[in-house]
Amino acid sequence: MKTIAVVSSVGGAGRTTLSATLASLLMARKHAALAVECDPSNVLALYGGLREPARQGLASYVLAPAGHVAEAALQSDDGVLWLPWGGARDGGAGPDPEQARAVSAILHAQPSWLRDLLARVDLPAHGVILVDAATWPSVHAVQAIEAADLVLVLVPPQPLACATLPRLRAELKARDKFSLYVANAVSPASQLHTDILALLRHALGSELSAYRIHADTGIPEALARNQSFHLAAPHSQAAHDLQGLASWLSSWIKQASRASAQVAGGAP
Repeated sequence: MKTIAVVSSVGGAGRTTLSATLASLLMARKHAALAVECDPSNVLALYGGLREPARQGLASYVLAPAGHVAEAALQSDDGVLWLPWGGARDGGAGPDPEQARAVSAILHAQPSWLRDLLARVDLPAHGVILVDAATWPSVHAVQAIEAADLVLVLVPPQPLACATLPRLRAELKARDKFSLYVANAVSPASQLHTDILALLRHALGSELSAYRIHADTGIPEALARNQSFHLAAPHSQAAHDLQGLASWLSSWIKQASRASAQVAGGAP
């Protein structure tokens, strides 16, 4: 089982959309998939078919570890398991501020809390956990990064993303994390986007994924219709990009799982 953290250094980069889509695409490639939300925005379950923000989830387990985290898990029609952040209250209110502070304090004091929790998840060798993390820097992003075998960094073609990326990259290198950078919401007609992509290729080299995700208005429209974008518009360029990225990740999961099995078994 491998864990992939989906992070970014700016908000609105598309982390939740990509986490949800990749979970479905990897499930279709015969990887048992669990999508975990480590972000107080608490919207991941909406991508899994829930009609309103989740009340139970990862945050509930932080505050009451004697409970069973599986009680908050959901399952979509395609077999993907979803563990939302939780914390929603009656009447659509957001999380209780005092509880939110308590959760953040616990996560700050225990940087490996999520990693230790996910280590107890029972998935097959080729299974995958996708962690949708809050914007870095944050205690939630640190938890996701610490738990990850691979950090998938989303980089929208925006000046702010380029300005903040070096600090995040330095953090990942300091933690010795294997990382893949993905340009998301790219419009080839934009000269700014073209220039930023050239800058990213120069700065990141082979760490930049060959699969850049093109901008597509159908992505938010699919969410509004409670549909998976890659199924709603399978012939679009963005769906093709997502399929390519999912295939790359599937290959990486299989190779990394075989390598881990060899190490565990003492094979050369």
